[in-house]
Amino acid sequence: MGSLEGRRRAVHDVQKEERRQAILEQAWQLFLEHGYEALTMSEIAAATGLAKGTLFLYFKTKETLFLTLVEQQLDIFFAQLNIRLEEARSTVTSAGVARLICDVLVAHPGLTRLLSIVHTILEQHIPLETALHFKQMLLQHFQQTGSLLEGILPFLPAGEGAHVLLQAYALALGVWQISDPAPIVRQVLDSQPALQPFDVQFAPEFTAALQALLNGLEQAVRKMD
Repeated sequence: MGSLEGRRRAVHDVQKEERRQAILEQAWQLFLEHGYEALTMSEIAAATGLAKGTLFLYFKTKETLFLTLVEQQLDIFFAQLNIRLEEARSTVTSAGVARLICDVLVAHPGLTRLLSIVHTILEQHIPLETALHFKQMLLQHFQQTGSLLEGILPFLPAGEGAHVLLQAYALALGVWQISDPAPIVRQVLDSQPALQPFDVQFAPEFTAALQALLNGLEQAVRKMD
């Protein structure tokens, strides 16, 4: 009897996880199409074929749902980045690292856009345990990938790789904010050639900023030697 009950519980847990994943996948697609502000939990529930009340059994708030989505997308991003760094370990330079990080970001559309609402919106309305879990997850990624960077770029001392990733994270968010203007600002930029300097393209601007950061760190280490 206990064995049958255990099997039923296992099936229930699998079904529950499958439904949870379906919610996240649908939310991701809707976010890519409509953005965060215009999207409601009712629309996510409807797109997933669930009652709104059922959706709240899985995610208590819209912010919690999207922070879970951020975590999932970061897992994918860092897994891809780590593979690329391992493949380039013996040949890549600091300039190559900057281009590589940018390439993985650009190949993962929507991630930087999603990250841009983490600090201003999502983290403003989450419980303590959710905030702690998210920061611990982010730290683990920074430390693991930072260790890879330290093995590739010899001028980075132990622990500095994670700090470089934090700085790259800040650069990506900053460049994204000005490279993704509001529709009315895009209209102004397109109609006024004199304002061309404000028409920032994410990939070249982010790559240049990150390369400048790495070059500065390398020069600082050489002066100390």
